[in-house]
Amino acid sequence: MARSGIVLVLTATLVAGVDLAHKATAILERGAAVPAHDRSAAYVVGIALAATAWAWAIALTRSASIALGGGVLAGGAAGNLLSLVLWPSLAGVPNPLVAGDVAFNVADVAVAAGLVLVLAATCVHAARNRERLREPVRFRA
Repeated sequence: MARSGIVLVLTATLVAGVDLAHKATAILERGAAVPAHDRSAAYVVGIALAATAWAWAIALTRSASIALGGGVLAGGAAGNLLSLVLWPSLAGVPNPLVAGDVAFNVADVAVAAGLVLVLAATCVHAARNRERLREPVRFRA
């Protein structure tokens, strides 16, 4: 579990850092002109709890490849949550990337990409460890 936990934390930290740096640059350049998406307190609590449970479950798989994808997703979630703390003057999470009528940020892309990576890595992991799929789950630190 230690190796997958380290991969997850390092990846999440890197992704959140890239997202926050991108948002900070956009805010410095455009100020309040950066679109923002308001998030409720229920969203903040729900995402924080879900991301924590997600990260814990991913670390328990003891798979570095699943942890890599999980870290991308967790880093995106952390980036959006930290945005609310770092820029309280904005009306929500800054979304400096705009495509037509849709505004989004690096964290949003990371969440979607992380989900795809985790699903793919999980399928590969399951195929390689098919004989273990029916084993009971035991917690090992």
